[in-house]
Order: sequence, then structure tokens, then C-alpha cells
Amino acid sequence: MSITLFQDNIFPRHISDLMNLMHMMVFNGTDGEEKWDTYLDLRQKECVALALAQYYQCDHCISHHLKAAKKLGKMETTTLQENISRIILFLRIDTRTISQSEKEHWIKAWQRFAHKITVTSGDTATPYLIGLAIGIARNDEFLIDFCGNDMKQILQEQNIEIRPAIGELESIVIFMKAAASKNRVAEKLDTIFGDSKKES
Repeated sequence: MSITLFQDNIFPRHISDLMNLMHMMVFNGTDGEEKWDTYLDLRQKECVALALAQYYQCDHCISHHLKAAKKLGKMETTTLQENISRIILFLRIDTRTISQSEKEHWIKAWQRFAHKITVTSGDTATPYLIGLAIGIARNDEFLIDFCGNDMKQILQEQNIEIRPAIGELESIVIFMKAAASKNRVAEKLDTIFGDSKKES
């Protein structure tokens, strides 16, 4: 496998190989031998992964998924990153802690954000996939319900099976949580060993 996602000086090689395999299964629907049905397209998955990378503030993951999204085209990279940055900044508002009137304003603002991403990406599902992914990541019942209901409607209109499509989204969230957790600390953990890189 040609991608380098988890290799550093201390992460065990067999775990790195396992995570790279999980990346293939989550994003490409294959382990290199067996292939499974997929319900979200690769561009949608990369947009969700990029959004989660920004949510988790993992520079390594942002760089990787931005390059992957750029290769898939359909949206100019700067526009893609700016729109996702805005939506993630907006999704950092915890709607569980605001008043009902603030929540109503939040919903209207969300719909404007979602429309903007829909126009630039050409896909109505992407913003709601991102919102639902963030809801899953932080166990936010309101966001899961709010974006989940819109996702159900979008998937039904596109004749896509709802349960496996949401399951596929959940697998991206789980993968990205593990990947970002690992990649954010790689350099920090290296400091335990002093200046070993400079000495070698």
C-alpha cells in the first residue's frame, strides 16, 4: 500500500499496517482482496474526513485529506477548505448550551452554510454528512437528530439505502478519531527520547 498515514519512529509497525488497512476499507470499500458495497462516494468521504481533521485540529490529517479531495476535483481546493473551515467553526457552537431563540438563529445560519457548500460542491448531502459526523463524534443528540433527519430525506431522494450509508459515515468518524488522536501526538511523544533525530 502506497499511502503513509501512521509511520513514525515509535508507532508499532503492525498497528500502522492495521490502520492503513482500515483506511483502505473505510475509504475504498476493499481490503485489497475482498470488496464491499459502498453507499457514499469517495469525494463525500474525503470532505467528511477533512472536516473531522479540522474539527480535531490535526495538521497531518488536514494535509492528507485536502490533497485527496483536491485529486477528486469538482471544487477548487481553496474554496473547499474555506467552506469546511467555516462550517466547522460554526459547528463548534454547542447547541445544547444555548437558548431556544439562539437555536432558531443557529438553524437558519446552518441552512445558509449548507446551501453554500451544496452550491460549490454540487452535492446536497455533503454539509449534512459533515454535521452528522460532528454530532456522532461528540455524541451531540441535537446535531445527530437535526442532521440525521435531513440526511435520511436526502438519501431517500437519491435512492440510497439509509442504514448502510449512515454506517459508512460512522466508520469514517471512528477511523478519523483514531487517526487524529495518533497523528496529533507523534511529534510530542518523540520529545520523550530527546534529540534522537539530530543524533542519528
